[in-house]
Amino acid sequence: MKAQFAKLFVFSQKINRQHIQVAFALLALVLFVLGAGAPDDGGGVIPR
Repeated sequence: MKAQFAKLFVFSQKINRQHIQVAFALLALVLFVLGAGAPDDGGGVIPR
């Protein structure tokens, strides 16, 4: 158990703030792309 905790601690030290920011930026970009392709009804335009 101590060895696993030590490995987790060392792994957490390798992850810095920039890695987290890049991951969130990629996640936001993916969600934006998925959201942009979401509407199937012509983007909400009401036909007359």
